[in-house]
Amino acid sequence: MPERQSKSFEEITFIEAAARHARVDLVLDSVVPEGDRRLISRFLGIENPGRIILAPPVTADGKKVFLPEGWQVGISFDLANVWFQAKTTVIEYCMFQQSTTRRVDALAIAQPTKLISANRRSTPRYRIAPTRQFYAKIWSAERLTDEKLDPLHTGKLQDWSEAGLGVRLREPTGLNTGMEAVICLENDTGTDSLFLRGILRHCTALGDGCWLAGFGEVADLRPGEAPDLMNFLAAPAN
Repeated sequence: MPERQSKSFEEITFIEAAARHARVDLVLDSVVPEGDRRLISRFLGIENPGRIILAPPVTADGKKVFLPEGWQVGISFDLANVWFQAKTTVIEYCMFQQSTTRRVDALAIAQPTKLISANRRSTPRYRIAPTRQFYAKIWSAERLTDEKLDPLHTGKLQDWSEAGLGVRLREPTGLNTGMEAVICLENDTGTDSLFLRGILRHCTALGDGCWLAGFGEVADLRPGEAPDLMNFLAAPAN
């Protein structure tokens, strides 16, 4: 009797994404021309052993970008209303046999062995009621200095949980998954503010031109602690 072959959750997910030719965003650690860190592509197919084939990536305005072999990139894609993220490596540019009569330019990346769902949370998250408006200012811990405390981004609080925040932004420039941040929440009248500290867990495209920055491990800062914390985070590591 032939041995039964089983596929992992990751393999099944990529097979389905390739079958649907789903859109995929490539997130770069390095900055490409004109400052874009997120490129747009789509799944074309899967080749063995462990090669995922993508359409050549382009910027938001349609310009093709060449990614060197060996570059580390993040991928983010939506499948059945669930956002997945993973880290992978560029293998090479190649020609992909899309049909018996057609070969197309393509980008081969290594198939990740682990996928993370950006929708997965350890505690329930609640959306902010339309009648309540809170605005968020975000500072990167790496960029905080005594001389320059301008926020990296200003956005609107979209949802919250016991230890997490979702902030709606117009664009994600300068945001890197895993970065430490100081977040200031203000009400719509500007009469009340709250300082928090958190870790950026994901930055996901919403489909309407905006982005959702998800912060985890969020902790309150009591009055008077924020300046000291900013100076501590800005100090070089020993």
